Amino acid sequence: MRIILTLTFIAAISFTAFSQDVRETRIETRAQAQVPTYSYAYISVEGKILSKKLKVEVDLGDTPEQIREGEEYSEILTNKKSYAAILNYMVESQYELVETLERNYSKEGTGGTAGIIFIMKKRNN
Repeated sequence: MRIILTLTFIAAISFTAFSQDVRETRIETRAQAQVPTYSYAYISVEGKILSKKLKVEVDLGDTPEQIREGEEYSEILTNKKSYAAILNYMVESQYELVETLERNYSKEGTGGTAGIIFIMKKRNN
């Protein structure tokens, strides 16, 4: 009987020693943490025929405001002469480069680069 009481006492102490308090996590507290959100820009750059100037199309999204802002960026960036100038302008506008893609073409065994696509993000406040 003494052994059973001793084992029960040891088991009870070990269970309480290793137990943890469980706190409820609520949606409101998660919302208060303010997880950063980002908006993305899809920037398509291609060269003009017989020119060193670049043609740029900026896609920021589907809303009328995003379309208008994308067209404004496109007008400003078109006719720049270097890819670095385009990236520098976007960095000044608080965008950061996420990925660069290359548009290739192939015709009769020859090929090359048809353009470059920059995917950039901007942190929303």
